[in-house]
Amino acid sequence: MIAETLQKIVESTPGSVGAVFVDGEGIIIGQHMSGLGELDIESIAMELSARFEPLRNAATSLELGGINELTIRTDEATLIVRFINEYFLVLVLKPSGLAGKGRYKLRSSASSFREVI
Repeated sequence: MIAETLQKIVESTPGSVGAVFVDGEGIIIGQHMSGLGELDIESIAMELSARFEPLRNAATSLELGGINELTIRTDEATLIVRFINEYFLVLVLKPSGLAGKGRYKLRSSASSFREVI
């Protein structure tokens, strides 16, 4: 079910090249790739997971509540991250990809992932 849902997200978001579902330790639970080229999704997942804990702690200590979503734009890609409890979804898009549609797809698919965890 995870792989199929990730595939639907990628295929329905113009400019997306992959999606991954990751636990809080950075271990990939499921993924769907459709042309990442040189990007190493496993390294991306591990690095991101190490950076998220301090962000979550900061949001909590500032009484902002939990972090729901994060967008990272780089020269080579846009990463949209949707947090689901201690897990997270990452959608990787080309710089020209439709980030708004990607955010919508991740948000509307989150309940499918909650059922699995």
